[in-house]
Amino acid sequence: MKHALPLLVVMIIGLLTACSNEVNQSQEVIANYPEAITERIEELPEAIRKNLVVPSKLPESFHVIDFGYTSDPPNDPNGKIILTNFIYSGDHAQLLLNTMYGDSVSYTNEKNSETVTLDNGIVAKVGDFSLRWGNEDGSYHELALLFPPDVTETEMTIDDLIEIANSMD
Repeated sequence: MKHALPLLVVMIIGLLTACSNEVNQSQEVIANYPEAITERIEELPEAIRKNLVVPSKLPESFHVIDFGYTSDPPNDPNGKIILTNFIYSGDHAQLLLNTMYGDSVSYTNEKNSETVTLDNGIVAKVGDFSLRWGNEDGSYHELALLFPPDVTETEMTIDDLIEIANSMD
């Protein structure tokens, strides 16, 4: 019985430490991005960095190639962050992930869009090769597939975009 108390204390301390150092799935994914991208992300305020959301699953040919942000004043990481974006490149296409911050986000032609319910219960608007949805934290995401002008067909479908969106925590 004497040895049970120290073991219990060690277990409780371990649990508290694990909870206080909680890292979300997106932060783990971002940690494996190229150094130039992670350095740019590190410029942002901690509140933005901690809440960045990225896909944990991408089609095999896709990889992250760029990260940027829009702020007020322009190019000021300590200013008001209006938008962050990640660009992923794949075979004959690019995937763009925009996250907008603020309560005045709107999209043109959104009223006529079809919708789909993501795995987390959030309803997303479906466009031509794009998904848009709002999060509980007040941010808005847009996941869009972009093609060069000479590409007329793609193997990716809206179902693939939904799967990518479902991999974002």
